[in-house]
Amino acid sequence: MRNASREDLWKVWIYAAMVVATGAWISPFLYNAGHALAEVSSNKTTNGVLEWLAGYCRVADFSKFYAAGILLAAVVLFLPWMEWIHAKKNDTSTGVGGPWFLRLPAGARMPARGQPLRRNLRGLWQCCAGFLLVSGFLLSMGAALVPAGLFAMRQPPNGMAVMAFRTLMIALLLAAVMEIFFRGIVLGIFMRTMRPSAALGMSALFFSLMMIVIPSAGMRVADPESAGAGFELLRMAVWHFCEWRTFFGEFIPIMILGGVLAYARWRTASLWLPIGLHAGWIFAKSVLAQLSSVPGINPDILSGKLIQQGFVPLIAIVLAGILTHCITANHGHDRAIDS
Repeated sequence: MRNASREDLWKVWIYAAMVVATGAWISPFLYNAGHALAEVSSNKTTNGVLEWLAGYCRVADFSKFYAAGILLAAVVLFLPWMEWIHAKKNDTSTGVGGPWFLRLPAGARMPARGQPLRRNLRGLWQCCAGFLLVSGFLLSMGAALVPAGLFAMRQPPNGMAVMAFRTLMIALLLAAVMEIFFRGIVLGIFMRTMRPSAALGMSALFFSLMMIVIPSAGMRVADPESAGAGFELLRMAVWHFCEWRTFFGEFIPIMILGGVLAYARWRTASLWLPIGLHAGWIFAKSVLAQLSSVPGINPDILSGKLIQQGFVPLIAIVLAGILTHCITANHGHDRAIDS
């Protein structure tokens, strides 16, 4: 492992820690500012954007501001982090680079290591196939569990078509952004640093650890206006996954999902298939959350939260991983060959 590659590996984890810490730190300020905006706008006429924002802040709980704080910290720290990654690595002989140049310059790394993203002529087909695989598995399992009485269905208030279209757009956008970061940038750095198998495993672990810092629905802090409220919610979110039910029912499926997405990126040397798989996962979970209504007795499918978590989605993820291997078996490329 080169010293520069080892440094980049640590920079990934440092960036993640800084994002979480900064987001937890600023979340009480965002909470107070949001409620101040809601209070001021309630007695005044404002423009449409401010009115919408004030209305959202008026009903949002602290966990929403906590998530917004982490997202804001990730965006603000991203460009300085990328410049830190590129520090003293620009190839000045080509005249390419600069403080905000996000593409790794030629000559910055050993060409024999890692796996650069490549143009994928089958990318759109793989994206659609991945989306249909995961969403089809989860939605089919959800439909199969309705007659068993595990959960009921309800009609969305705005109609099925509007709900499905809106959910699809959000799923595609969110999946694209997350895959560019987790599988495009982070996994790319990991694969320049270690063997492919170790890189895939670390990528899955990194993805799952970043997901658990987002609190589950219903988590509340005693005093959201206090300076340490964000860190209190962070502690609650992490401690929630220390329980064995939650660990096996939520953390393990998320980590396996991260492994399947990383494997899909490695098999295809592109982000099309991971984006499709991830978008299908988000879409199916969101649709089921909006359509399902828990009956009087909520069954415990390992973690006890319908089909979105636990043993059922774990089956869907494993099946999607097997089919991911199958649909990419005859379309190989030059993968990372470090051994």
